[in-house]
Amino acid sequence: MRDSTVKRILAKLGLTGEPDLIRLEIGQPKNWSSKYPDVPPPDSKLSIQLVAAGWASHDIYGEDMPSIAANLLESGLDSPALRRLAAETSVRCSTDIADLVAKMFREFDVPSPLPEKKARLIVTRQIARGVIAGERDLERAAGYLEMVIWGPDWNAPNENLATIFALYDELAWDPKEQRFRSLITDDLLDAFARLAKLTDEEILA
Repeated sequence: MRDSTVKRILAKLGLTGEPDLIRLEIGQPKNWSSKYPDVPPPDSKLSIQLVAAGWASHDIYGEDMPSIAANLLESGLDSPALRRLAAETSVRCSTDIADLVAKMFREFDVPSPLPEKKARLIVTRQIARGVIAGERDLERAAGYLEMVIWGPDWNAPNENLATIFALYDELAWDPKEQRFRSLITDDLLDAFARLAKLTDEEILA
């Protein structure tokens, strides 16, 4: 992850300082797929819908898009705007290439921009699937959803996200006031598994 991206995430989390502050005391990811065999695996990072959702939810920044476009080309996708985007070398912010990115999505028949709430739900589902597949740490993913993807200005759009936010906050309580940590973890996992099973129809309805 680039330093600039890390600094932006730290700023959203209300932290300041150098990027090495991101090294929080969080455990290694664990694969939970055997516990939740009905949870689909994460989508490919090169799914055009997932890229569109990341763009619309501000989980992907303008300076990230040329390298993503290059990877999409290598995966076999091709369009005039995609080629132009992959060749961009002086992107400083999202507005520099917003029109070109919108054109690229239109060339692949992807609505652009996706409604922001729906885009955030697509990203949320991907993060949840990553947790169950062992690609993302459980607690760090919960914090990322609350502080970065949804942020303080959004109300949780469904019961499962509200549960995750409440449980993540509980982890910060004084240990004397918490339930056993294993119970909190079990409830977090169940909520992530339910989010991971959201269908496109449920998200886009």
